[in-house]
Amino acid sequence: MKKFFAIAALMLAFSGAYAGEVVPGKETNWGEKIALYLPNRILDALDLFSVTVGVGPVAEARLMGTRLADIGAGYSAGTYKLYKDFNRQYGIGVEDGWYWSFVAIGEEEYALREGSLLVDKYVECRAGVPTPEMRVYNYYTGARDFWAIGGSLGFIVDAGVYLHPIEWADFALGFLMIDIREDDLNFDSFNR
Repeated sequence: MKKFFAIAALMLAFSGAYAGEVVPGKETNWGEKIALYLPNRILDALDLFSVTVGVGPVAEARLMGTRLADIGAGYSAGTYKLYKDFNRQYGIGVEDGWYWSFVAIGEEEYALREGSLLVDKYVECRAGVPTPEMRVYNYYTGARDFWAIGGSLGFIVDAGVYLHPIEWADFALGFLMIDIREDDLNFDSFNR
């Protein structure tokens, strides 16, 4: 038990150089980081994966090792889905459109047009190779994760499961109070 506390103290001491936002004139609030340490680790653990389940006029089969290694096709004409998705999107929404992809090449006209408050609406129309610079894949505010690994399958009932590799790094580094995703809660998060 003494070793655990010694290691924890060292991790806390050496994480100070990396923790917090790099904002001129703003210091790291260690009380805030320590008080919200456990809730932030729980949220980081929930960020590791996404799950969607839907029902409606849908046919889809997709296997994805990031958007650059994406094989599959799908069509939806108003599928109602439950989301536990990337960038902490939780709720319900309605998707419609179509897509196909073979490795890095594909076309897509797909949208999430209606959704609950915590689900981001988007429309993606593209042909060719997707890039992480596209607005829908913005790492901090985008509705979709360019780097996701997983797949989805369905006919009338649809389900998808995806892992988020950069979230795994954020989760691991979070134990050292390093927040590469800049998504940890702070006291200001509760004033919104």
